[in-house]
Amino acid sequence: MIGDQLRTKMILSGHPSCPNTGKCLQTAGEKGVDVETVLINGMDDSDFIAKSPYGIAPVLQDIDFIVYGTAAVMSYLDDKGFGPSLVPRNGVHRAVMYQWAGVATEKVQAMMGDNIDKAGLATLFDGLENQLKNPPKKGDFICGDFSLADIHWAACCNLLEHSGAGDLISSRPGVSAWFNKVKSHPSTSKEKLEPYTCLPTASDVSSGTLRDISINV
Repeated sequence: MIGDQLRTKMILSGHPSCPNTGKCLQTAGEKGVDVETVLINGMDDSDFIAKSPYGIAPVLQDIDFIVYGTAAVMSYLDDKGFGPSLVPRNGVHRAVMYQWAGVATEKVQAMMGDNIDKAGLATLFDGLENQLKNPPKKGDFICGDFSLADIHWAACCNLLEHSGAGDLISSRPGVSAWFNKVKSHPSTSKEKLEPYTCLPTASDVSSGTLRDISINV
């Protein structure tokens, strides 16, 4: 709740061009968690490997506790932060959330980057368009209510817009409307913050910069 505060800033290690880092930043913003960011300088970064011995990113450090991997970091932030959980309580809705989070992680992200597969992405975004027409619960988001699934897709959409592939979003009315709602979605923790703004900007990506999240400090 507003006014609540964790003891210290958590430390998130990642990279602005990585959608998984963006997912964790947006989750932190949603849950009102202050985050200090650290840029990972390649797989031979000794500080990174010391925290994540298998080379899995992003990495989150909360005092003496360290967790790595997108799903683990997002889960920890969702649990430790403030406001209602971003994981649906209903079993069907929760399964849909994990399903569409998986599509974003395993399929969409695999087609992004320097060798972008726009034809393949178009098929996936057609699927998202259809899902938004038929969510398991009435609402504006992938599961009806806002959830981690929306954050998974938003991080991908953010980088696609930066790379000049924003037509994948704007050409689909449902996806476009959904993305605008994600961009303006108020913090789940009710802090005076639009969590989408925590994602890396085009300038952040081009300069290799990560911005801290400072809500309570």
